[in-house]
Formats: sequence, C-alpha cells, structure tokens
Amino acid sequence: MRMPSYLTRPAALGATLATAVLLLAAPAAQADGDHGWQPYHGQDSDAPAGTVCPFHLYITDLLDQEETKTVTRYPDGSPEKVLWRGPLILRYTNVDTGAHVDRDQSGRATEYRRPDGSTLWEVPKASHISARVHPGNPYLAAGAYLFSGGAVLLVHPDHQVEALVQHRVENLCQTLA
Repeated sequence: MRMPSYLTRPAALGATLATAVLLLAAPAAQADGDHGWQPYHGQDSDAPAGTVCPFHLYITDLLDQEETKTVTRYPDGSPEKVLWRGPLILRYTNVDTGAHVDRDQSGRATEYRRPDGSTLWEVPKASHISARVHPGNPYLAAGAYLFSGGAVLLVHPDHQVEALVQHRVENLCQTLA
C-alpha cells in the first residue's frame, strides 16, 4: 500500500519531508463490496543524495493498481477514514551505482485523517507500507523504509513519520548501499 504522495510524491499534497508509499492488495470482491472504490496512481519519486539516502534514490512503479475508498467524512466533507487496497510493486534504484531492488508492497490499509492534521495508518499483517524519512526526523533515522507483517504509522502534522507498531522493517538505503 502506498501512502499518498504528500508523503512520497510532491504532486499529491506537496510535502516532501516524510514521504510515504502505501501499498494494498486485496481480492477483487471484498466483503465491503466494490462500490465507491477509486483508482489511485502515485508518481515516481526522486530523492537527491542526502535527502533520504546518502545516494540519489529513484522510486518508480512497476505495477500500480491501488484503489481508495472514503468511508467516513468530517462535517465539512473532508475525508476522515479512507480504505486502501490493491497490488503495488515498486523499484528502488541507487542512481549513483545503478543497483536496484523490486519490492511488492501490495495489500490493504486504513488511513485516518485526524483533526490535528496528523494521519494514522493501520496496515494488517499480510500487507506492506513504505515511508521515506528525511534527515531531522525525531522518530526514525533518515531512510527509505519498508514495513511488513503489520504496522501502525503516525504521520505528524509536520510530516514526520513515527512507527507506533512495526514487525519486519527494511531500510532500502542500507540494502542498496
């Protein structure tokens, strides 16, 4: 599952401090039905050396069939609870060396957009979520993280990512170094 681009893609919400990439995959027919699901397609992301990894990192979609569904809204109509699902495979490339790895980040997630401007992400055990963390984050060292086996992430109003629950974690900056 891919976090909206305000975490990973400047085009989505324009924040680049703590970009996160969420991925969700689910069977075509879900218990909640297919009504209201909308396609979501993220954009490639480019992180110059020192902004996420010590090297220039480029992230691109190999497969992106994510969907979102807003299930509750605030009185002003803005989304409160958003479901995510679908297959997503991303390629992470160390532009300096040409080395790359592909990661399946398919799954499901629930995004809670909170009144204080923070966002809480709940990702079940069979799903994955990734987040780009920039230098200066007080909760995690800079890096491109992939969380698997279930996770709960809190993205603070200043776009700093905090892992409240995590099981398996890979820092792709270390993998590609």
